[in-house]
Amino acid sequence: MNRLLFFIFISISILSVAKAQVDIAVARGMSEGNTVTVEGIVTNGSELGIIRYLQDATGAIPAYPGTGSAADFPENVERGDLVQVTGTLKIYNGLLEIDPITSYNVLSSGNQLPDPLVVMPDGINEANEAMLVKVNGVTFDDGGSVFSVGNYSFTDGSQSSEIYVRTGHPLIGTTIPLASVNLTGISSEFSSLYQLLLRDANDIEIADNFYFTSLPTQSGLTSDGFTISWTTNNPGSTALRYGTTMAMVNEIDEGGSATNHSIELDGLDPSTFYYVQAFSDNGNSTINSIVKVFSTGSNSSGDVRIYFNHEIDGSFSNGSYPIATTSAAMEAAIINRINSATTSIDVCVYNNNRETIVAALVEAYNNGIQVRYITDDETGNLALENPSPPFPLIYGNSGSPLMHNKFFVIDADSENESWVISGSTNLTDQNLATDFNNMVIIQDKSLAQAYTWEFEEMWGTDAAQPAIGNLKFGEDKTDNTPHLFNINGMIVESYFSPSDNTTIGIANAIATADEDLQFALLTFTNNELGNAVLDAHNSGIEVRGIIDNIGDQGTEYTYLLNNGVNVSPDNNSKQTHHKYCIIDGTDDASDPQVVTGSHNWSGSAETRNDENTLIFHDADITNIYLQEFEARWCEATSGTDCTTSTEGLNHIDGFEASVFPNPADSFSTIKMDLEERNDVIIQLWDFKGRLLQSTILRDVQGEVSEPLHLDGMSSGTYLVTFRIGDKIASKKLEIVK
Repeated sequence: MNRLLFFIFISISILSVAKAQVDIAVARGMSEGNTVTVEGIVTNGSELGIIRYLQDATGAIPAYPGTGSAADFPENVERGDLVQVTGTLKIYNGLLEIDPITSYNVLSSGNQLPDPLVVMPDGINEANEAMLVKVNGVTFDDGGSVFSVGNYSFTDGSQSSEIYVRTGHPLIGTTIPLASVNLTGISSEFSSLYQLLLRDANDIEIADNFYFTSLPTQSGLTSDGFTISWTTNNPGSTALRYGTTMAMVNEIDEGGSATNHSIELDGLDPSTFYYVQAFSDNGNSTINSIVKVFSTGSNSSGDVRIYFNHEIDGSFSNGSYPIATTSAAMEAAIINRINSATTSIDVCVYNNNRETIVAALVEAYNNGIQVRYITDDETGNLALENPSPPFPLIYGNSGSPLMHNKFFVIDADSENESWVISGSTNLTDQNLATDFNNMVIIQDKSLAQAYTWEFEEMWGTDAAQPAIGNLKFGEDKTDNTPHLFNINGMIVESYFSPSDNTTIGIANAIATADEDLQFALLTFTNNELGNAVLDAHNSGIEVRGIIDNIGDQGTEYTYLLNNGVNVSPDNNSKQTHHKYCIIDGTDDASDPQVVTGSHNWSGSAETRNDENTLIFHDADITNIYLQEFEARWCEATSGTDCTTSTEGLNHIDGFEASVFPNPADSFSTIKMDLEERNDVIIQLWDFKGRLLQSTILRDVQGEVSEPLHLDGMSSGTYLVTFRIGDKIASKKLEIVK
């Protein structure tokens, strides 16, 4: 009897399970919270993350392994699998899905996928949610640019929709077709926005017979010309139009019939931006590329000066050194450039509580220099309040995105006095004096003009006063500045976020590594860059990295550490505020590069914040950053002070200085020896970067002494700086009461 009851129980259970399985269309008609069992062909793989879309003859539904789901879903589930899934119906941001997944079973693999449902762009909607669909004969609004993370609209001329590219997607970094295309993907929804999810490049079928396979790129950059190259899928003529305005009044048509196209432009003006559009005719049709902006090189000096606000390890020097390694010298360099301005100063900095810098800007403004200032609306900016400065000031990128730039542009129209100041440093006591930061100052007219264009896009005009109705920040900006510069023979790349696909630029730089890779970052949560670093590691590149905020949500620290990458927290009470990366810093025969700027390696920096990034292709600059990294790396991994020889730092040729007595109480004497006659600016700073005293000695030479009065000053470590022209030397001074 017991055995009979047992078999009856098993039979009922089997019938109950079989009865519980329903068609997907039936499941979609049930209420949220119901438990369902469905069976369908999986139409996507890991390219869309951990979600899997299932489709049967009646409909489709995604399965998402949320909290409480089967532990190994979807590790064993791939495109073409026939899968039975049991779980709870849930609506997440408008999308009906099965979440959590309480059980699943892969019934078979390698099955043919359902034929996609052919729809118009408007057919990507609720009725077809989760279905595999195909849209024919559409064009992308951003055709000719590059896929990154985000949404991209397309249209057939009457209806439009959009695709969404997630982080880690195979399309990232590929060119958006500048042609008519047929798109196959999954119709999905996020926050009431319907979007097509492409799975890989095979989901884009180009419908045109003649199209660009690569868009115009620049090479051979000089002060009077450059070469433009591009490719087409089939042979056609080689031609382009160009000019200093969008009218592009100049045209070159070399005819011919080729797939690889190249035209050299010469006789151009230095430090000039040119709009360029390639076109090609194959006898049946003419295709036009997008219009791109390229710069010629300048006749500027190309002087590049690197500063850090903490000591470095000079034992790794190749003979190159930073200009200085103190916060006082860093601030003095900023003020010196402000004081030297003759026509204009543009400031675009996230945060400022340094009254000394604002005072210098006010003085410049009162002396007739055009001063324009952009900052963020969500941070203190105490130096810009009580009183407010007289120069025009706007608080940009209102709301949760950040106006996170850190740059100055000075005298942008001058060949020899145009300067760009950039790096990771905000103008705060904390950033200048305590946190680890870097600053770079570049004399180059072309780069200064590019930074001015970016500034004026946010400012809304090229006028002295902002055009309030035309301000553009964050996602409203466009990729409208040149990205390649020849600065006195050195190639420099420039990117602004979020319009310029900065992450792709950084990832491409990382991909060039042949020997080694180092980075020091405040925040690292960007999956694309995490994958780029891991790819370098897996390719045999020696990778070392310092990450400060290892507890950030989505941090790459754990991901990289678990995959064997040599990364470390900074292990220091000071914040590692850097955002730099060094590529092949030990291999001059490769292409040594440094990436630096305001851009944290995060999703917000890439897609929402206003940021600026420079990539220097130069062995000496790379070596200077390597000296800084080695000091921080030693401290991070050993917990000790690892700064060593800094021979060559804080030195001005033909100038010697000493301070005595040292330590001192209320009085000390500065003794100097100058080979040539010069003005010397002597300044006393505390180690929070605050300027305490300043004296100018005019037209001095030989041995000179100057008293230093220390009455009323507390015990501690101070810095005495000596500035002759643009060169700075320094001496430490201890005061003991």
